[in-house]
Amino acid sequence: MMPDSPSRFTRLSKVLAACLLALFLVTVFSPSSKEYLSLVPGRTLPCVWNLITGGLLCTNVVEVVFMIISLLLLAPIIEPVYGSTEFLKLILIVDVAMCFGTFMLAYLIFITAPWDKKGRTLYSEFDGFHGILAGLLVAVKQIMPEHEVILAGLVKLKARYFPSVYVLLSTVIIAGLQSWHDLAFLYLGTYSSWLYLRYLQHQPETSLKGDRSEDFKFSSFFPDALSGPIDAIAGVVSDVFRLRHEPDAETKPLLPVTQNLLGSNAADSSRRR
Repeated sequence: MMPDSPSRFTRLSKVLAACLLALFLVTVFSPSSKEYLSLVPGRTLPCVWNLITGGLLCTNVVEVVFMIISLLLLAPIIEPVYGSTEFLKLILIVDVAMCFGTFMLAYLIFITAPWDKKGRTLYSEFDGFHGILAGLLVAVKQIMPEHEVILAGLVKLKARYFPSVYVLLSTVIIAGLQSWHDLAFLYLGTYSSWLYLRYLQHQPETSLKGDRSEDFKFSSFFPDALSGPIDAIAGVVSDVFRLRHEPDAETKPLLPVTQNLLGSNAADSSRRR
């Protein structure tokens, strides 16, 4: 079962859902438009808008229906906590970051690939909302990590595991379809969302940036047995790129502890920094 949440979808989520549907319909009635709306690294200059439209474009009817439903269900959980502006900001940051990361990765492969395979990645079409959806699930993990959801009336799953399970299942599906280029959006969308929420998101209530809680470390996305090595690697990466939190930051909740956020318990509210 889903957490108790407002029955009405948020206005912003309905606007975003309409954008997803509109982009999908454009490609249905004008198939050639897909070349300009998808992220095609070799055409990003001068078509720079595909750094935004690529992450919003769904080209399969099953995909677009699933993504719209997911967006409408997740928005009432995230938007009341972050606010509409911050919610939209998160989506745009994840969108542009994963598209730009894919663009850079494609050119890196282009430089290092054998001559007869150079154009394969550079002119591949990257699209799909799956990367942004992964980023939204990271936000849910941050907001209410201990909340349990019953899937299909059988399996209980805590919200902290949503991104990991989604990425794992999506990877299996992508591997089965042999649509390997879709992995770029999936992984970069997940990581860029975590990076922003972990180190950069401004919290007006505390005047601090990021979330330094233990259960939002990068290793929390992996099995406990791997936490040691991953923490060590993450520490090196943090040192190299100077990713640091304010040393004297105190633990403060994003919302008052007495407020029960969409069915989550007090631990979820008090864990935020």
